[in-house]
Order: sequence, then C-alpha cells, then structure tokens
Amino acid sequence: MANIEEVIARVEEWKGQNVTVKELGEGITNTNYKVTVQGRSYVIRIPGTGSDMFINRDTEMHNTHSASATGVGAGIFKFYEKDFVSIAEFIDGEVMSIDRFQNRESMIKAVKSIRKINNEASFKSKFIMFDKFDDYYRLVKKEDIKRPESFPDAERVVNRVRDRFLPTMPELVSCHNDLLSENFIEQKDTMRIIDWELSGLNEPCFELGDFSVEQGYGEEEDRIIIETYFGSFDERNFARMSVYKYMADILWTLWAVIQNHCSTLDFDFWEYGMNRFNRAMDAFETQDFGRWIELV
Repeated sequence: MANIEEVIARVEEWKGQNVTVKELGEGITNTNYKVTVQGRSYVIRIPGTGSDMFINRDTEMHNTHSASATGVGAGIFKFYEKDFVSIAEFIDGEVMSIDRFQNRESMIKAVKSIRKINNEASFKSKFIMFDKFDDYYRLVKKEDIKRPESFPDAERVVNRVRDRFLPTMPELVSCHNDLLSENFIEQKDTMRIIDWELSGLNEPCFELGDFSVEQGYGEEEDRIIIETYFGSFDERNFARMSVYKYMADILWTLWAVIQNHCSTLDFDFWEYGMNRFNRAMDAFETQDFGRWIELV
C-alpha cells in the first residue's frame, strides 16, 4: 500500500511547491488526507487493504466523473490505476454527522441531492442489494469468516424479501448506495456527496432506505423523505424503503465481518457489524416489517 509521501512525490505539478498534509479521520475503508498546495486543497485517498474485494475501480472512476458533472460530486484531479490512489478536489463545507442530520432542512437538502444524482448522472454497472448479498455471503462462507451464529435466520428473511421485491423492481437509476452521514458535505443551499466506491445502477428505495437507516431516522423522517423525493407520500414506496433499511443493515453486516477479517485499519468492524445485525433482527420480528413486505 502506498504512503502519503510517495503519492505526493508522484504529482509532477506539485514538485518544488509547498505542500501541507493533514490526515482526515472519517473513513473506515480507506486512509484519506487533505493536501494543500499553493492555496488549493485536495483529498488524497489511499485504499485500505482488502477494499478491492468490494469495489470495481474502473466503475468507480466512471461514476465519480458522472456525479461530478451533476454538481453534486467532487472533481477528480488524478487517478493512479496501479494502486487505485485518487486525488480529488477538496469540498469546503460542513461534513455532516448523524446529529447534524436531525435538522430537517439538512435532511431535505440531502434527499434533493440524492434525487439529482438518480435523475441526472449516467452510471455504469449494477448494485442490486440481493446480488451483493450473495457475493458477500459466498466469500464469507468460502473463507470461513466469523459471522453471527444466527445469520442463517437473516438469510431466510433476505430470501423472502428477494422473492417479493425482484418481480416488482422499478427502473434502475444512478445511485450512491453507501450514504453514511460523513459522505455528505453541506454548502449553504446545497448538499454535496463524496465517496462513490459502491455506486451503481440500483432502485431509489434502497438508496433512500440506506440514507434513513444510516441517520437513525424513524417513521416521521421517513415520511418526509418519501414526500421530498417523490413529490407526495406513497404508501408502497414508504413500505419498500422501510424494508430496504434493514436489508441494508444485513448487507453491511456481511461487509463488516469481511473487513473484520482482512482490514488493517484501527476500527472495531465486528462491533459495527453486530450493532447493524441486531437492529435488523429486531426489526424482522415486528408486525410492521411483515406488513411492509405485503404492501410492496
């Protein structure tokens, strides 16, 4: 894996310039640095060990450029195919958090940016939750990676949802698919979105459900999300989004146990995954969850 000094030395335009470096601590997949050169700032991303099991970097770069063209994503300055190091524009603004997203205005800004990407970007490759679940679970079983003992119970629920959702899947659109609060940067009247590693064509209700569950939203906020995105409240879209919230939790549980197995980052991936797993398993036991599936 490259180090920051070696990456800076690659950039011909920076030779002889005063370069300042600050490590950014938000990432749990990669190592990120803010680099300032001649008053202009960039973000250098160095991929974490094992991250390429999840990410097609050619697809990521195509989609990143497309997201940038909409005005929502960041522009790319350099990309090194050998080790997938990227240098992007630094977006100046407020990095969002779960607490900051309890503000209704910020939530609505984010949903509008999500819709803008969905409608205007031209991504390639697909990110279908059920296909990703199969890919991740296959790897977990092949490598005999530690996972929750009751994970087969979660698998049965995923397959139940799969059978219900796939025949009613709407037209796919360009989606981010990993809407952690820290992937949003608020700039006055708009919300920018970064980190397009898992981007691809997907259905918008997964995107909205993932955004909701990452911020810890409940029914009140979820209704606002549906109204903002679709223009009015729709019970079926609400139900579909609500189910996907916990499908996302199960998918990211698998992601977390794989990272726990192979990542060298100082982060407790096991605890992160178990928190998501337990939240989903609790939701599966509720009457609402079964009702949502039947509404779709």
